[in-house]
This record gives sequence, structure tokens and C-alpha cells, in this order.
Amino acid sequence: MTASPHAPMLLVSGLLLTGAAAAAHDADGTAWIVVRDDKTFSMHGDVDDLKRARKQFPELGPGYLWFRKDGKEYVIRDGKLVGEIEELTRPQEELGQEQARLGQRQADLGLQQSRLGRRQSQLGQEQTRRALAQSRRELDGKRPDARDREEEREIAETQEELSRAQEDIGREQEKMGREQETMGKEQERLGRQVQRKVEQVIEASLRNGTAQPIR
Repeated sequence: MTASPHAPMLLVSGLLLTGAAAAAHDADGTAWIVVRDDKTFSMHGDVDDLKRARKQFPELGPGYLWFRKDGKEYVIRDGKLVGEIEELTRPQEELGQEQARLGQRQADLGLQQSRLGRRQSQLGQEQTRRALAQSRRELDGKRPDARDREEEREIAETQEELSRAQEDIGREQEKMGREQETMGKEQERLGRQVQRKVEQVIEASLRNGTAQPIR
């Protein structure tokens, strides 16, 4: 999954998770990123914010909260607060992994449908070829024999089996589509929950001075 370089997003352990919390920046331009280590992070912002946040990693090491508010950048190194945010983002991460697995299953089904479609096309071409050949034989006064009829019956039965398989895959894809929709709504709910918590942390840190401004 890709995103625009300036599109707000929420990333957890390298997974791009969309939801209400990641739909847009706050009205006052607040962005935040929890840098877990040099590869995993959670964020509400854009790629430029991520670059700025990760610049602090060589000095701060893993486990800090970077945020930008009203055009100014800050970091919070309170391990307890960062841990609380990580706990809140963990369900999103797990749900995102489940969505990825479901997406892979959908992709696999799509490949199966493609293979079935190609096989149906081949059989259709074979049926057309046989029909033309039979028409030419009838013009010569020849009638189809038992072997011809048996081969035509086998092709028709195979086409029916392929059609049923396509229908089965279609039903399974519809089911997974509903599951994806349900998961998407849950991601939005979890995203709002995370966002409220981080906003509370940011406001409190600005009041009590635990947020350290970046010069």
C-alpha cells in the first residue's frame, strides 16, 4: 500500500493503517510520531514529519514521542507515557496484520479466478473450433458420432464445474469484503482512541514542561 508523500497517515511497525485519526491533521497542525526503534514507529502526520522525527534517533535512541504543534517541534522521553501509547496502538497493529492476511487471501482468490477464467476461455475456444468442424462435416453429409458427442458432453460439464467454482470464489470474496469493511470501521474507532490519548499527552506535556523543544 502506498501513500502520497504529504498524506497524513498512521503507521504501526511498518504497516499503513487508515482511519479517522489519520484522515487529516488537527486544525492546529499537530502531528506526532512514536519512534520505537530505527525501523518501527506509530504516527499521525506525513512523511516529512517522519523524517524530522527520525533525525532525533541517533541522539535519543528508541522509545520517544516526537510531535509538532503550532509549527514547533518537541520530544517527550517519558518511558511510561510512550509505553501507554504503544499499548494503545498494539490492537491497531494486530488488526492491521489481520487485514494484511485477509488481503493476501483475496489476492490468492483473484489469481484462482484468473486461472479459471483462462481455462474457461480455452474451453470456449475449443467448443467454437469443434462447432465449426462439425458444421463442415455436416455440409459433407457426415453426422456426429458417439465420440464427438461424448467429448462435447465432457467440455460442457467442465464448463459447468468451472462456473460453479467461480461462483464459490465470488461468494467467499463477498464475505471477505464484508470482513474488511468491519475491520476498517474498527480501525477508525481504535484510531480515534489513540488520537485522543496522544492529544492528552501532548497538552499535559506542554503544561508541565516534560515536552522538550527541538532547537
